[in-house]
Amino acid sequence: MSKIITTLEQLRQLRNRAVQDISGRLSSQKQLCQRYERNIAALTELSAGVQPVGGCSALLMNNQSGYKKNIQRVIEWQKQEQALADIQAKQLQAELIHEARREKSVELVLEQRRDLATRERERQAQKVTDGISAQCWLRRQAAIR
Repeated sequence: MSKIITTLEQLRQLRNRAVQDISGRLSSQKQLCQRYERNIAALTELSAGVQPVGGCSALLMNNQSGYKKNIQRVIEWQKQEQALADIQAKQLQAELIHEARREKSVELVLEQRRDLATRERERQAQKVTDGISAQCWLRRQAAIR
C-alpha cells in the first residue's frame, strides 16, 4: 500500500511541476500580448502625429507618405503577431486547465489511498487490541475457575 502511495505522491509532484511550468509559460505569453498592445498603441499614436505640412515640397510630402505607409505596415504586422500570441495564450490556458484537472485527479486518488491505508492501520490496531483483550479475558476466566 505504501508503495502505491509513494508512486502517487511522485506522480502528483510531476503533475504539479507541469502545472507550474505551463503557468509560467502562460504568464510570459500574456506579457508578450501586452507588449504587442503597447507597441500597436505607440505606433498608432506615432502615425497620427504625422501631420502634412502645408506648402511643403513634393519630396517632403512623398517622404511623409512613405513614412506613414511604413508605420501602417508595421502596425498591421504587430496586429498579426498579437493575434497569433492571443491564440497561443488561449491554447496555453486550455492546456493549463487540462493539467490542473489531471493534477487534481491524482491528488484525489492519493487522498483516497491515504485514507484507505489509515483505516487499514486502524483496523489492524483494533484487531491486535481485541486479541489482547480476548487473551486477558480468557486468562482471567481461567484464573477464576
